[in-house]
Amino acid sequence: MRRVFTAVLLLTGTLCLADGQPPDPARQREIWNKAFSEKSYENPSEFLVAVSKDLKPGKALDVGMGQGRNAIFLAQQGWDVTGVDISDVAIDQANARARTLGVKITSVLQDAFAYDFGASKWDLIALVYVGVRPFVEHVRGALKPGGLVLVEGFHRESVPNSPQDNPVAFDTNELLKLFAGFRILRYEDVLGPLDYGRKPTGRVVRLLAQKP
Repeated sequence: MRRVFTAVLLLTGTLCLADGQPPDPARQREIWNKAFSEKSYENPSEFLVAVSKDLKPGKALDVGMGQGRNAIFLAQQGWDVTGVDISDVAIDQANARARTLGVKITSVLQDAFAYDFGASKWDLIALVYVGVRPFVEHVRGALKPGGLVLVEGFHRESVPNSPQDNPVAFDTNELLKLFAGFRILRYEDVLGPLDYGRKPTGRVVRLLAQKP
């Protein structure tokens, strides 16, 4: 049976510090505006595509939307999508591409750390190549009972020269520990193509888990 899901997607627009404290918003906006001015990401996460294909479209909130690659994909599948991102350059790019493709998304220019996730509000929260650790409790509280969390990021092995506190790099089985108490529906730690970042292939971790 197909289920109706509401999604919160944390994508590429927000970094975070190891201790969970938010970075300087102005500096982050500057970093991401430069990054999104230099490179375009249009293809949605293959993991998100695979997981969502059997879901009946619902209302989606994309936090850290970036250039809208996942938000636009969901909108094309009939989802009602709102995207939040700290980068005004990315917001403009996402809106322009959505118009070109003839789909509707609602965009909000805001730091994810300042965004109100709400309580027992969402059926799906996805965090794709963003800092997960500071948002775990937000996710836990914001999901409805039975709601899903979807995570995709680098295994630390894929970014060996990055700082230890790299927010989008995870140790072996770390995601399982972060979402302890959830029902693990799918967990992958695999070598394969990377759809985000500088390297074409690497070790990637993916999680789909359900709130009790």
